[in-house]
Amino acid sequence: MIRGSNIAEVEVESLGLDVKKKILQSAIQNPTAVIRELNNRSLFHFIGYFWQVVSTQDFKSNWHIEYMCKQLEDIAHRVGNRLPREHDLIINIPPGSTKTITCSIMFPVWCWTKWPWMRFITASYSGALALESADMCRDLINSPQFKSIYPDISIREDKNTKSNFKILKSKINSLGKFEGYEWGGSRYSTSVGGTLTGFHGDILIVDDPINPQQAVSELELSNANRWMEQTLPTRKTDKAVSTTILIMQRLHQNDPTGHLLSKNKGNIRHICIPGEIRTYAHIVRPSELVKYYKNDLMDPNRLDWKVLEDLMRDLGQYGYAGQIGQDPTPPG
Repeated sequence: MIRGSNIAEVEVESLGLDVKKKILQSAIQNPTAVIRELNNRSLFHFIGYFWQVVSTQDFKSNWHIEYMCKQLEDIAHRVGNRLPREHDLIINIPPGSTKTITCSIMFPVWCWTKWPWMRFITASYSGALALESADMCRDLINSPQFKSIYPDISIREDKNTKSNFKILKSKINSLGKFEGYEWGGSRYSTSVGGTLTGFHGDILIVDDPINPQQAVSELELSNANRWMEQTLPTRKTDKAVSTTILIMQRLHQNDPTGHLLSKNKGNIRHICIPGEIRTYAHIVRPSELVKYYKNDLMDPNRLDWKVLEDLMRDLGQYGYAGQIGQDPTPPG
């Protein structure tokens, strides 16, 4: 497992029999509280628990999902505790790796269950794609399954659109009595290059800022890079705390990942997870992630060798190198 030994299990094992019985009895009497606590402790657990709300497919666990969750959790806890930003985050990973559900749909909701005041700005190369993720985020919050665990989190009725919705947090006193609402955070969604005037975010998420067609256009690349570098950073709520997360497949040497890394700013954590390491082991960042690959594959369930061979034929050598290998070396 990515996290190593389970400290909670070690602590439970060290308890006396009577204490263990009390814990078990409490869990049986209040299972909702147990589920909520497990979800609060782990974004990965949260995703697994609510997966069927946002997907018709069965949840397929893999190490890269848990690793991404850990990186997102670290950022959320720093922002949630209003600590100075250590770094912005770039994650490069192949398409079809559950990145959008993890980062753009589940992650903001998980944050709101802990820090309902958080404000998010989310963007993608397409406004429609950004709105689709936002809509699935709303569907999760409005679902009976979510409300059964988090009845205190809801969406303001007067601020409830795909592009811009706000969170409400119910105030409950020590006796369990409802005492009104606290105004919570928000999610504003737009396209890369779209307007952000008047909006600010504690966490800024950019999910696939360009698509393969845009990557062949120097103008489209330049526009995306300029928006990422000059517009988005000005929208941070607190310049010392707010954090940007860029998650994407590589498509060009000068795509937003390549452009930002070329600046050598020193305040970017770069995670790079190619789909296979027979060819791309040197691309893996951090390098110790190589040990999680099985049969040289990042995810044998989603991207086995048969799937990758088909993608090589469909994408060609250059497309495969970028989208799967995260190494967009120009042809020739």
